[in-house]
Amino acid sequence: MHKLFGAWSKLVSGNAANGVLQLAIFAIAAQALELAALGILILIQAYVRVVDGVFNFQSVNVLTRFLAEAQEAGDDAKLRGLVKAGLSIDFGTAVLAVIVAVLGLPLIAPIIGIEDAWLPLAAAYCLVISTRAFGAIEASLRCFDRFGAIGLRPVVTSLAILAGSLFAWVSGGDAQMFLWAWLIGEALANIVFLLWAIVSLRADGVGEIRSANAREAIASSQGFWPILWQTNATFGIRMLSQEGDVIVAGAVLGPAAAGLLRAAKNLANLVGQLGRPLQQVASAPISRFAARGERQQALSYAAKIAGLACAAGLALAAIMYVLAEPVLTIAFGSEFAAAATITIILFAARGLYLSGVTLMPLLIAYGQGGRFLGSVIAGTAAFFIVLGSTIGSWGLIGIGFAHIAFELVWSAYGWVTARIVSQQEGA
Repeated sequence: MHKLFGAWSKLVSGNAANGVLQLAIFAIAAQALELAALGILILIQAYVRVVDGVFNFQSVNVLTRFLAEAQEAGDDAKLRGLVKAGLSIDFGTAVLAVIVAVLGLPLIAPIIGIEDAWLPLAAAYCLVISTRAFGAIEASLRCFDRFGAIGLRPVVTSLAILAGSLFAWVSGGDAQMFLWAWLIGEALANIVFLLWAIVSLRADGVGEIRSANAREAIASSQGFWPILWQTNATFGIRMLSQEGDVIVAGAVLGPAAAGLLRAAKNLANLVGQLGRPLQQVASAPISRFAARGERQQALSYAAKIAGLACAAGLALAAIMYVLAEPVLTIAFGSEFAAAATITIILFAARGLYLSGVTLMPLLIAYGQGGRFLGSVIAGTAAFFIVLGSTIGSWGLIGIGFAHIAFELVWSAYGWVTARIVSQQEGA
């Protein structure tokens, strides 16, 4: 736990800095643009994130499991082969996601309120997906305890976007200039990080990737493809509620509502900054417990981390009950005070999310990725049931309660499943 806390503190400091930078980026855009124009940018961003999440494979958790096993066994050839396989999957699916995003844009744009004049720039923004190929790179960095580098990546990306946003603001740029700044800033930062990470991993001994045997490495990793498909189906379905809510808000309530929702989500995501680092640092130890057959220890370890994180998250939600309205007004402007209630609800939802933050690496380590997919499907069903029955009368508040429903159902389903699997294996 001491080692985990040290690694977590490195990551959470980077994530906290990134969260503050993201708020600064949004605040600059909110001050510079009208709420409706800002809403259009948010809708384009949300569309790209959904397509990215569904079609661009998120291989990091799956690769972390198998890379940790290869590292534990001292099998360097298998480790290099898995890295090569991961890089091929990451970049191949990123290109696929770009194609889907560009082709689907003319169909979805009229539904969510994006005018035709925005289509060329929105299509250009889709290209940023091709630089979001971090799965194999991040999994390798995790296994070599380079958590400082992992935490630094989003900070550098946000700094680049912030610099572009400041330039657009100072020069009196319109909404399109802001979108160009976000595209160029993120793409350049991502490319630099990928190149630097590859050089760093070579220094750690992960070299000669071109000559590595990816097929043999995959063949010796039992359940690689089923777990990969299940994990990415899980992530894609999760994105339907995590980012699809902004698209629904834009389509049903208008672009201005999408802007208000994004402001609330940006603040609430500060709670999520506690969880993502925990998942990153806990995944390799959980996989090692499972690889040694110590499944009860893996369950106990994962549950302890999730319980402490949830308590901290809910405490932050209680604080925001008092601070939400003044924070929104000071940070983004008086128009955003209307998002105070949804902000409080989303803080509570993010606190509940932390109760299941270690479920994905735990169930993957158990070889039960399909059961994690089941938990996300159940949570997503609850989300859309609540959303469909409340958004018409409650607006953004209905979206907030839909998120509460998701987190409660998803986490409860996942922990019950993990306990059952652990007991079965113990028997």
